[in-house]
Amino acid sequence: MLTAIGASAQEPGPLLTPPAAPAPAAPAAEIPSRPDTPAGQQQPPVISADELIYDQTLGLVTARGKVEIHQNHQIVRADQVTYNQKTQVVAASGHVTMVQPGGEVMFGDYAELTDDLKDGFIQQVSLILSDNSRMVGNSAVRERGEITTIDRAVYSPCNLCKDDPTAPPLWQIRAVRVTNDAVSKDIIYHDAFIDLFGVPLFYTPYFSMPDPSVDRRQGFLFPTFGATSDVGPFFGLQYYFDISPDQDATVGAMTTRDAGTLFSGEYRKRFDKGLVTLNGSINQSGYDKILNDNSGFNGSNLNFRSQQVRWHLFGSARYDFDQNWRFGTDIQRTSDRTYLDNFNISSADVLQSRAYAEGFYGLNYISVEALDWQDLRTPGTGIGNKGFSPTILPWAQANYVSEPNTLFGGQWFVNASAISLLRDFDPVTSDPTRGVDTRRLSSQVGWQRDFYTDSGIVLNARTYLRGDLYQSNDMPDGTKVINGGPDEVLTDDASAARLFPVATLTARYPFVGQIGSYQQLLEPIVSFSAAPKISNGNKIPNNDSADIEFDEINLFSENRFPGLDRVEGGQHVSYGFRYGLYAPDGANATFFLGQSYRFEKDDDFPESSGLRDKVSDYVGRVTLHPAPYLNLDWRFRLDKDNFYSRRQFVQATTTPADWLNLNVNYSLLDDKGPDDDGNTFNQQQLGAGGTAKISDYWSLSTGMTYDIQNMRPFTYSAGAQYMDECFTFGVTVQRRFTTAEDQKEGYSVFLTLNLKNLGEVPLKLSGEQSRTPGT
Repeated sequence: MLTAIGASAQEPGPLLTPPAAPAPAAPAAEIPSRPDTPAGQQQPPVISADELIYDQTLGLVTARGKVEIHQNHQIVRADQVTYNQKTQVVAASGHVTMVQPGGEVMFGDYAELTDDLKDGFIQQVSLILSDNSRMVGNSAVRERGEITTIDRAVYSPCNLCKDDPTAPPLWQIRAVRVTNDAVSKDIIYHDAFIDLFGVPLFYTPYFSMPDPSVDRRQGFLFPTFGATSDVGPFFGLQYYFDISPDQDATVGAMTTRDAGTLFSGEYRKRFDKGLVTLNGSINQSGYDKILNDNSGFNGSNLNFRSQQVRWHLFGSARYDFDQNWRFGTDIQRTSDRTYLDNFNISSADVLQSRAYAEGFYGLNYISVEALDWQDLRTPGTGIGNKGFSPTILPWAQANYVSEPNTLFGGQWFVNASAISLLRDFDPVTSDPTRGVDTRRLSSQVGWQRDFYTDSGIVLNARTYLRGDLYQSNDMPDGTKVINGGPDEVLTDDASAARLFPVATLTARYPFVGQIGSYQQLLEPIVSFSAAPKISNGNKIPNNDSADIEFDEINLFSENRFPGLDRVEGGQHVSYGFRYGLYAPDGANATFFLGQSYRFEKDDDFPESSGLRDKVSDYVGRVTLHPAPYLNLDWRFRLDKDNFYSRRQFVQATTTPADWLNLNVNYSLLDDKGPDDDGNTFNQQQLGAGGTAKISDYWSLSTGMTYDIQNMRPFTYSAGAQYMDECFTFGVTVQRRFTTAEDQKEGYSVFLTLNLKNLGEVPLKLSGEQSRTPGT
């Protein structure tokens, strides 16, 4: 039965958008169905048209003028539609449009369909898929409402050229026949060519890909290929397994000319409250191996190249037990120090493995973890060589902070930790048999509060009492660990205890003023810290307080040592001032300069730290934001005696136009300053780079790092990228001037080609270039 909405059988009616059911106010005419059609077999179509004519004698229903038919979630639009009740054929002509339930839209000049609109054929067909990609062909046949076959088809996700729509798209697939299976969601190409810029590049007799509605599909991934100086030319292929909606896996192999075959795999699984990821590889090839056994010439370490089984394993797991607790583990291991870099797996130089559990309760935090590192920077024989990196098993921490105004108007806090640190390499003697094992218990109880005076002074009072217990094995006797030598006598089971109270009072007096439309802030800051002068002791090893960086960030800290192993005793005053100028349009400039004075000299600080003498070095920072497109940042540390630069870091970024971004940075590290002859001993590095979007689709990038002290470059790089809605192409050329033990200076070329819905084609080319000194 056909139901006409918004039109009568005798005269034209107004066009209406078809509702789900007949509109009560619209006149309707029911056209009787064939007597042999079972009642309720299928949902009757709903027709909207300018004119609807029913010829009862011939059994023809003709709709004309903006015809729209809805049936079984399918829509057909045309200038004219004729339905023959005897043959049960629907014929549509003139601007035919068919909208499928999956979101696909087909266009054509003429179509013949079954009465349920599922099957039929269409001439001069155009198909828009769910991701807006397009396919055109001479004709299309649809069977069982599931399979559509298009003859002489062309597919492309690219938009047509606005100036010349007849020109071929950027890339396309031409095929003698294309089958689109709506059930398996496959698009299958027979006798297909892949064209780029209208030029055929690749032919295949059979090619298939999932339709755009598929998020992932099992099968071969696009191959990788290229060449590097480490492994020579290589070709890799991977197969993807779609195991279930919550897990998948990938296995692959990469064949190289110089390093054999590498087999790799990855497994991923998600849970309701967590996830697991594992990936690894294995290979047998030769690599430079250094034996630390003094077996070489004149007692040197022997370096040789051998065939070894090489591998890596990376993994992580996370599980959220509830809203407060979560558990996790991370694994990072490799067979030797150059494997990851040789095969372009990772550029990391230190690998960390970790297992942990942590809880969050408002402002409070609890954690228990175990950590281990593999140091790839130090030459050695493999996993056993950990360099300066220890094994921590376990490390437990608990931090509690009360609510404000709970004790004398302030907050009180409690921190506690326990750590067991194991070493198989002694940084003092460089002897793997003389590692210092340390166990430490530490607890801290304190209180803090802010005060505001009527005159505007802001005061912060903070005090705490900390206690530490140490127990160590194999410590050098009679000297500090960090200054020891190979002739020291080892002492087992060295113990130490320390009780350390600290009180700090910090005062800030902000002055706010107006200069025209500008606001300014001047804020002097002074802090006084008092603690007993105690020795850190020879029996307390320094594991977490060795890397000291004195700057404007920790100037007002009561303890400028990082970590817990070293404490800053005695009394010291820190002082500085901050100035800021702020414009109504958001432009601003800030300046800070500060210094610290200690009542007694502290030899626990290294000479290069700027904190060893009574008067410290000057630290400061200048930030400028004069316009939305310009940012300047300068951080510095100046010698207290002659204002000589000991540390500097300058960074400038600018975006003078929407299409251009530039950046430059300069860093200086000087631990000695000028000698008696005025010579300097420092490290200076300059870096610069930028990106420019020169058109809607093209962008350029460049970068460099330069060693100012030695007057030589580190790296140069330049690249170009094209990106539009269906195609991405990028090329980056990098020149490396530095060398490592098993890496020569040379160049690398990275190419990336990405075709939408087909995948990415990565390519890396690199080579070595020897340089003659002085050339």
